[in-house]
Amino acid sequence: MTFPSRFSFSKARQQATRRKLALTALLLGTTSALPALAAVGAQPAPHVTSSVHAKPAKAATPVARRKARGPHKSTSPEDIQVVTTRTARYLSQPGTVNIMSGKELRELHVESPKEIAAFTPGVTAVNATSGSSPIFSIRGVGLDDYVGTNMGGIGIYLDGVFAPYPALYNGQMLDIENVVVEKGPQGFDMGRSTTGGSVNITSVKPSDKFGGYAEWGYGSYNTNTGKFAINVPITSKISNRTAFSYTKGDGWQHDINTNRRYGAQDLLAIRNLTKFQIDDKSSALLNIHYTRDRGTPMSPQDVDGDAVNGTPTGTIGVGPNARFNQVNVGQDRVGRKEDGGGASLSFERVFNFGVFSSQTAIDMYRRSVYDNYDGESVQVGDYHWNDTYLAQSHDMHLRTNIAKIFHLTVGIYESYDKIDGAYTSYRGFLFDRPEANLTDHFSQQNLSTGVYVNTVTNITHNLDFIASGRFSYDERGFHGGTRNDNGVLGSPAGSNLSYLNTSHNYERFTGRVGLRYQVVPGTYLYGTISNGYKAGTYFAAPVSAPQALDYVRPENLIAYEVGVKSSLFKNKLTVEGSLFDYEYHNRQTLFVAEMPGDITSLSLGSISRARTRGGELSSAIHDLIPNLDLRGSFAYLDARAISAVNNIGGLPLLSNVDAHSALPFAPRFSWSAVARYGIDINRYRLTLQASYTWKDNMLVALGDPNGQTNKISSMGLRMEFAPKTSKWTAAVYVDNMLNNHGNTYSFTGSDNSRAQYLQTPRWIGVDLRYNF
Repeated sequence: MTFPSRFSFSKARQQATRRKLALTALLLGTTSALPALAAVGAQPAPHVTSSVHAKPAKAATPVARRKARGPHKSTSPEDIQVVTTRTARYLSQPGTVNIMSGKELRELHVESPKEIAAFTPGVTAVNATSGSSPIFSIRGVGLDDYVGTNMGGIGIYLDGVFAPYPALYNGQMLDIENVVVEKGPQGFDMGRSTTGGSVNITSVKPSDKFGGYAEWGYGSYNTNTGKFAINVPITSKISNRTAFSYTKGDGWQHDINTNRRYGAQDLLAIRNLTKFQIDDKSSALLNIHYTRDRGTPMSPQDVDGDAVNGTPTGTIGVGPNARFNQVNVGQDRVGRKEDGGGASLSFERVFNFGVFSSQTAIDMYRRSVYDNYDGESVQVGDYHWNDTYLAQSHDMHLRTNIAKIFHLTVGIYESYDKIDGAYTSYRGFLFDRPEANLTDHFSQQNLSTGVYVNTVTNITHNLDFIASGRFSYDERGFHGGTRNDNGVLGSPAGSNLSYLNTSHNYERFTGRVGLRYQVVPGTYLYGTISNGYKAGTYFAAPVSAPQALDYVRPENLIAYEVGVKSSLFKNKLTVEGSLFDYEYHNRQTLFVAEMPGDITSLSLGSISRARTRGGELSSAIHDLIPNLDLRGSFAYLDARAISAVNNIGGLPLLSNVDAHSALPFAPRFSWSAVARYGIDINRYRLTLQASYTWKDNMLVALGDPNGQTNKISSMGLRMEFAPKTSKWTAAVYVDNMLNNHGNTYSFTGSDNSRAQYLQTPRWIGVDLRYNF
């Protein structure tokens, strides 16, 4: 696969790429059978099958699982999956892994990938724009960029398919089986190389039994949610599962002058899975999905725009003492129109010597979003995000055991993605002209390939040696730049202020070595040294300086981690703790710089050296005390720059970054706790749940005196009533019960005023669910 000729890729480089692809296929071919290589599709299941295998244990029978859960617990497939998945991961993964089942997600009212972070230690996720582009960070590793073209250091996988851009996982949190968060550099047993880790979101798969559920919910601000899933066995060899979700509600923000609402929801998502049992050793899964979003974007608050510009309070901003739900959007045409969908084909074949898996996927997304990014009723830095995404990927691997002491995974990954966009920044107020726009017209294309090998050798009965390696090759191409639409910066209207027509390629070997020791059955110690790599990137926002658009070099990370995992009392008590030390080179991050024309703007740059150290502890207690479930986590981070930064390509920063300055998206402390208690009432069961999450304040951009969040906390309560058969469930809940209004993301606007996003206020709702 090559880029169009307008990208300056030489024929020699294209031929080199073809040779690398041929080599990777050859390497895989030496390990797997030819018939397997000819198969298409895939269903890698990272939450079930791991490249690192523990000593095999006898599988628990359904009766034994029911006894372990207690006499009154539901025997639904979701509950069984929680037990088996947790056990498999604790025994098989030499690193920190956090898991939440679909049932837990539903009970905690987690509706989007961003909300996973509240209950996962060391993970942060915030919305830096109107709401559809969350920024993820694990242990301070991510990419704090609000532009939709950039992928972070975290790999987000939907049913095993890598989603390179935030827009691609909008709306797909429906009918979820579980979410698995893996910490540290990844890419040694599936997918793309990442520096920070991966988030694997897995949906419920079709089965050979008819069933499903229908769910309706009503919450604050007239929010209605309908969810539906049905599983239909079509033949003895074909099963189908269709899931549907639709949410529509009024916005919780009010304009102080027009009284219009903002932050409204109108989100539709559909997924259809068809499983084909080809024979007793082969199966295929077809996944087709679609998302549509017509919501109204939230608006940040600008608290001192009036003071900075000399206007009375409430004229263009909201002032420093505004209520949490007050915004000032004016007549700006805020709105969202997003449509996306795709398909993947998975194939799995069991051989006598191992399991071969292959997955091919393609996704497309189209969005047109008008965003009141500056938080003011005048055009200081409003945006129109207008882009089209195309992402294609293929991953295949073979997992095998040799002589029962050597466990091998070998695979190949390839992906291609393209974005065509026009990002417009409306700045009429700054230049005292009605039409004063800057637009970045661009096309960005990325090609990634990789060959990975992961091995586990049983040295002794209790000691395993882990060795992994990966070769990655990436090409990044960018064509376009920022146009001076109306001639407001001295150059002719329509001329380019910045322009690139370039490409960069990079090759990198990464690896991991480690030891895992079984202290007693169910308790393991481990230590690993690994390095991760993230490809270089471009900054596609409308910027008036060529330096702010230029290529940012690849990021490299070396990670040291030691930890302990223990599963006791037949999985009723689980404990996981770790200590880690990360060393960065060329850490990609967001800075605030001074641009030509007296404009302040965010841009990407790098820190030559940085370091992150910390620790995590998580634990779960399930029925150790009858009818009581407890879950808690704690994380500590010390993330700092080692090298000072005072400019980006010669552009001065708004505020210099000194050595030992804190890094963005790395809260010093964070913790969460969830308690559930069941009360039996004749044939029914009443369940009470309380949850609490807390994250320390953190930076969101370097060189920005306003780029710091508050301490964010939220308490939730839920009461659930259902028959012991779990045929139906009725629940009432409240999120953010204390109605906190912390600042979740803040920044300095183009006129040097301060804008901030606030956390969603108290939310009360009811859920009704019927299982059939």
